[in-house]
Amino acid sequence: MSSVLRTDLLDPDLIVNNQKVKIIVDEVMTHITEKSIPDRTKTPGKAKDIVEVMELIRTAIKDYEARNHTIPDAQVGIAYEKPDKAFETELITMAVTSRVPGMYQQGRPNEGNIKNRRPLLRETLDDPDAPGYKRLVLGYFYDNILRLTCWAKTNKQANERALWLETVMEEYDWFFVYSGVNRLLYESWRTNEVVDIGNNRYYGRPIDFFVRTEKLINMREKTLEQIIFRLTVSNEV
Repeated sequence: MSSVLRTDLLDPDLIVNNQKVKIIVDEVMTHITEKSIPDRTKTPGKAKDIVEVMELIRTAIKDYEARNHTIPDAQVGIAYEKPDKAFETELITMAVTSRVPGMYQQGRPNEGNIKNRRPLLRETLDDPDAPGYKRLVLGYFYDNILRLTCWAKTNKQANERALWLETVMEEYDWFFVYSGVNRLLYESWRTNEVVDIGNNRYYGRPIDFFVRTEKLINMREKTLEQIIFRLTVSNEV
């Protein structure tokens, strides 16, 4: 956008009334639109960030246990960091191991070389609060690797819990999409981990999931016009 909002365009001799400000606004809006991608995707629910995705996974796990009448002593614990104190029931920890600008080319995750480093147009709407003006919905994609690690007192139990977790994630795939997760794909099992806490040894089986999240931004044409007008006045002073 910097190529449009140059210093010379904010010269008071050039912009002296709202009409000329509107011309600059139109140029900015056109610039943004031209930077959009042709295949814009939207999820049914409100876009979720990676922290909200983790909460959705927690919800899915607990709902799965409830549907299967899992007794409290057999329910899995959920945490957001590697265990540092002894625990009795099995545990699943969640951690983001990678987060980069999203790729928006067609193909498999992490393929291609076009990254969403700038906001891209998702939708153009009439502004209900300012008749005659537009509202743009812009967004960023982020490609995350979310690691879910199943912890247990034996390696066999950790692997069995990891298989159980795979089933949960498969069954609730529709729920994640419906709730606003742009993309959530199984990636791979990782090498087992081992932690010693006091006299206890725990085994962890990490599973990586590719999660595409998005951040949406509303840009109002009227607000943009007001900002440019203020910048012009400030430049004149």
